[in-house]
Amino acid sequence: MVTLRSWQQPDYVKTLAVLAVVALVMVVVDLQFYRVQLNASSDLSAAPLRPFNVKRTLHKLAGLWFTVGVIAALYWLLPVYADSFYDPFKQAALYSLPALVLLSPLYIAFVDSLQRQPEDAYAELGRLIAGDRSRDWSMLAALGRGWIIKGFFLPLMFVYTNNDLAALWARSPLAPADDFEHFFSFGIDLLYLVDVLFAAVAYTLTLRLTDSHMRSTEPTVGGWVICLFCYPPFWSSVGVKYLAYDQDGAYWGQFLASYPLLYGLWGSIILALVLVYAWATVSFGLRFSNLTNRGIITNGPYRWVKHPAYLCKNISWWMISMPFLSTMGWATAVQSCLLLAGVNAVYWLRAVTEERHLAADPAYREYQDFIARHGLWARIRRGLPRVEGVA
Repeated sequence: MVTLRSWQQPDYVKTLAVLAVVALVMVVVDLQFYRVQLNASSDLSAAPLRPFNVKRTLHKLAGLWFTVGVIAALYWLLPVYADSFYDPFKQAALYSLPALVLLSPLYIAFVDSLQRQPEDAYAELGRLIAGDRSRDWSMLAALGRGWIIKGFFLPLMFVYTNNDLAALWARSPLAPADDFEHFFSFGIDLLYLVDVLFAAVAYTLTLRLTDSHMRSTEPTVGGWVICLFCYPPFWSSVGVKYLAYDQDGAYWGQFLASYPLLYGLWGSIILALVLVYAWATVSFGLRFSNLTNRGIITNGPYRWVKHPAYLCKNISWWMISMPFLSTMGWATAVQSCLLLAGVNAVYWLRAVTEERHLAADPAYREYQDFIARHGLWARIRRGLPRVEGVA
């Protein structure tokens, strides 16, 4: 990011370069260190199982690019994607298109030779395009749901990354290091950038070769509604109107500016919370995604809490907005607290629906049991003094 600051290219090209470097490192670590391609869930062999199959490869290629074409048509059709907000993503997609066209046949042929069950959803869709009746419509439905999720979130994460990088490059490199206000501003922007950068890479690389493919998607309409409500255009058109908890526009810095020690301590706690939030995303590696199971994560902050990102993000909002201290009087303060509690309730519902979905995976049920016995809350409870007569 530092090196590209003065590179005379459009921001979306510089963003692609950053994403490419991060993605390359992540893929190399997964393949060479963790050897994820040998996981049973990847359904891949360590060595080719069969010679090159031209017909099936063409079917898979047709299925892939038909799907990409449908997603591109939806971007053209839906008015929300005509907004200039999405221009960096559309420019980057067109810029990357030649490379994707060249690499996709090679990737598909290589992975096909390693798959123990090569007749996957792309092959099924390709046969359907060729005029054969589908033998497994549920496979195609799962493919469609996965691409809807990818098609919705990837543009958002790319644009967020592009905009955050552009803001970082526009900053003065000589901001005073001993000024906590500048340190806080730079730190929180950098942490949110790390979050969306890793998310953008993960949404792009939903690959069987790295065992980061989608195992399943959220099965309920309610789960989809709760999750999508938290993102544009739904949050910006509905959420900010009905759950606007920061009505007076006053934040923690304004309330604590006269108390330097408390100001530094409060800001540091906010940074620590956002650090854990970003750490949670990084811990997913290539498996980060909403509304899907792409592999159960038990490392990083997930070793202690099932939902560290939601927990820390929601606590940070209370500390940043301080709704209990309003410049517009106690009534507004009470109203703001209730509205922020409403936002917290939305994320609690997200956690509930996600757990219900992931509980279909035995690995997640084992993880739930581990957290119940060894998680942060379990350790805190064991450290509390027992009350006589209470188990």
